[in-house]
Amino acid sequence: MAAVDGEREELTVEVAAVRWRADGADFAVLTGVTDKGEELTVVGPLAHVHEGETVDVAGGWRRHAKHGLQFHAEQVRVREPVGEAALLAYLGSIKHVGPRGAAWLLERHGPDEVLAAIDRDPGGRLREVPGIGRARLGAAVGSWEEQGALRAVRLFLEDHGVPAAVAARIYRAYGAGSIELLRTDPYAMTELDGIGFATADALAQALGTPPDSPGRMEAGIVHVLHEAEQDGHCHLPRAELAERARRLLGADPGDRIDELAARGRLVAEADRIAEPRMDAVERRLARTVHELVHGGPMLALRVPPRPTAGAFVPTEAQWSVVASVLEHRLSILTGGPGTGKTASMRAVVDLLHDERRTVKLCAPTGKAARRLAESTGAPASTIHRLLEWEPGPPPGFARGPDNPITGTDVLIVDEASMLSVGLAEALLGAVGPRTHVLLVGDVDQLAPVGPGRVLEDLIESGVVPTVGLTEIFRQAARSLIVRAAHAINHGERPPTAPAEGDLRDFFLIERDGPDAIFREAVSLAAERLPAHYGLDPVADVLVLAPMHRGPVGIDALNTELRLRLNPDGQAIAGTPFRVSDRIIQTRNNHERELMNGELSVITHHDAERGRVVLACDDGRRLALPVGELDTMRLAHAISIHKSQGSQAPAVVIPLFRGHHVMLTRNLLYTAVTRAERVCVVAGDRQALATALGRRDAHRRHTRLAERVRG
Repeated sequence: MAAVDGEREELTVEVAAVRWRADGADFAVLTGVTDKGEELTVVGPLAHVHEGETVDVAGGWRRHAKHGLQFHAEQVRVREPVGEAALLAYLGSIKHVGPRGAAWLLERHGPDEVLAAIDRDPGGRLREVPGIGRARLGAAVGSWEEQGALRAVRLFLEDHGVPAAVAARIYRAYGAGSIELLRTDPYAMTELDGIGFATADALAQALGTPPDSPGRMEAGIVHVLHEAEQDGHCHLPRAELAERARRLLGADPGDRIDELAARGRLVAEADRIAEPRMDAVERRLARTVHELVHGGPMLALRVPPRPTAGAFVPTEAQWSVVASVLEHRLSILTGGPGTGKTASMRAVVDLLHDERRTVKLCAPTGKAARRLAESTGAPASTIHRLLEWEPGPPPGFARGPDNPITGTDVLIVDEASMLSVGLAEALLGAVGPRTHVLLVGDVDQLAPVGPGRVLEDLIESGVVPTVGLTEIFRQAARSLIVRAAHAINHGERPPTAPAEGDLRDFFLIERDGPDAIFREAVSLAAERLPAHYGLDPVADVLVLAPMHRGPVGIDALNTELRLRLNPDGQAIAGTPFRVSDRIIQTRNNHERELMNGELSVITHHDAERGRVVLACDDGRRLALPVGELDTMRLAHAISIHKSQGSQAPAVVIPLFRGHHVMLTRNLLYTAVTRAERVCVVAGDRQALATALGRRDAHRRHTRLAERVRG
């Protein structure tokens, strides 16, 4: 075949075999023959395709390190089964028919009439198939009708330019009435997970829906609010919502915002517009905070005098944390690196244990929970494990207002700057009626991945008792990483020259131009730092970059780093991964307790059973089906946003002026504070100046602070 890597093409392929299909997902690997007689491998959203079927695919060629040239299908259209092989495959997929029954039906009715004959009388024709008795007939007829309805939905969507892979999700949700529903309201599909406005809009336009139709306007407005949540907002000002909707729809939404509010699909207060679910979450969180703050203490413990001798002598500020925890049901501890947050938490834990009181500790990620347990000497868990996630249906936390966390006098929540509104509401809503809560975090880090900025809003409210630690302790001040972080936070160039007795653990290497920065970052991560510090380059070194694309982006770095670190790893069919790759979770997988941003290394692949084993950063060994790798990405390099809650012995930060739209103090500060033993910033002078000169100006639209003040 004359195809080359990167070339785009449209092909007609007869499917010879389905090599691998992801359970419960759209992805599959097929082998087939083109209409020119050339054999090929096709990968993509093909899980609905069977052997013998003919598909029209559009996409591009990519060279796999082990499996060679493969065609990656982006658009798929399955032709109606007409050939004998396709008909046998289709008939054989019907429950209780199987290969023998399919051959019997084809011989009896002929290839031109078999489908129509069964459609006219499914019960009569299927009852005639050898092996299908009265007990099996109902299941066989149901299977035929379901396959026929799904086929009809698939063809309907394909005829209107909607990807066939969407059909199964729509049919599962709406059943046999799918086509009628979509004709009446094509935007209904936006309510389904994984189907966005663009897909629904393509169908609507193909069906002739006018661009200014009320249904399109309203779906676009709701979509804009959902997109705003992805940007961290809990609501949008009316003018901003209208402008975003106008850009999306190409038309003025007019009075549709008020129409949606009148029907309860939006919440409108003054000039603020919110989605009802998000508005309710923020209100419940504010109410819970208000109740905790204004409820009297439940511990009945007097604050002891501050220790002035012993292994740990706290400062007045650190001891005030102990007092705040004992005297208030909700309090906050904040501060930068080296200011003693961990020592303060340990003082609280030790005091409670001495008084025979119970304390539980938790953090958003497994790695952060493990680090918390090591530093305080007390058990710690992830928030999701503490709240006991249940897959459902419906999925959700077992712990909540009606089933609170029991047997806990004090709950300490570390890395609280990562709390989104939703997670904070679930956590504080599950606090027992006698439990005190301490939130610990660093407000100078990046905002959480989800909507809201809970820790900052609670501090800003002025209602929640807060202790801010600012003094950098002498031992911590020896670390250039700590001093660099504080300098960056003040907009100052980080120090690199150590004084006598300092730890030289932070380095700034100036390189000019993307190629030089790229080479320096790769060399540091793959060779020089592991060799000098005795580190595993896969498990112990992280490259943190601001952006995915570009010459010094995460994607390019990952490609080169894997070429250096894992060139011969066993390829895992149906995925872009190899054994020994480092990977990152990109969506919360509650059942596996793998949260968005958690890192692991693939240590084993069992091809026979279709399973992999992961060595997680929190110390767990986790076995899971290969299909669940579809929410993972390669992670020798990751984004700084995704690094929150993680740490690594060595961190490399490439800074390139081409990343200027992302560069802020908060971003660089967060990246530097991920390093445990050594941090190296490699980049150009202008990029560093841009980052230092700009604090994160992205203000999230929230109402938590004012609602708490209420």
